[in-house]
Amino acid sequence: MNEDENMDEISFDFNVSNPSELDEFKQLWEEAAEICDANSNQPSFEGYVSADYRAVYESLVILQGHASTFLEWGSGLGVVSIMASRMGFEAYGIESQSELVEYARLLSLAYQSNAKFAAGNFMPDDFEWNPAKGHEVSRSVIDAGAGYAELDKELRDFDLIYAYPGPEEHGLFESIITDHGRPGSLLLSYDAEEGINLVRIKPDP
Repeated sequence: MNEDENMDEISFDFNVSNPSELDEFKQLWEEAAEICDANSNQPSFEGYVSADYRAVYESLVILQGHASTFLEWGSGLGVVSIMASRMGFEAYGIESQSELVEYARLLSLAYQSNAKFAAGNFMPDDFEWNPAKGHEVSRSVIDAGAGYAELDKELRDFDLIYAYPGPEEHGLFESIITDHGRPGSLLLSYDAEEGINLVRIKPDP
């Protein structure tokens, strides 16, 4: 089945925010940037890239009330998960680099967030890799064990997944959620060239 038959693309307008909340998050973004700058030569930070946090934040503002359980794939320093938690989502993050997970937990405490983080792979252990479906990896690290057990969760427990896929990874990410996610759940993604994208998994017929 064509992947596009399983996903509905959703469009929405931005430029919405809570000024006091945004000011606090700007401090979080700056602190995360300082951590990255201080550790840029460390192996665990190799390949680490930051999204447009303002655009992601405005997306989460719009999605408040439309989703409750949030999962960030490749959560890095945990910035987006921390924002989601402070905005009322039950937020979790999975990151392959354990050192980044520790930084995320420290930032989460500093910003009074309830976000929970696990070290591991965001791809479920029983996901079937199929290159014919466009399953390619350009940035994500997928050779670790899945991180869901540490969170005591499954992918189907989440109604909103956020990801920053590499240039060749969009097909892989959508396949994972189509095969193992909750029908009707949302995939919010950021792309350096295309910006924000939001799709909903179609419920089973």
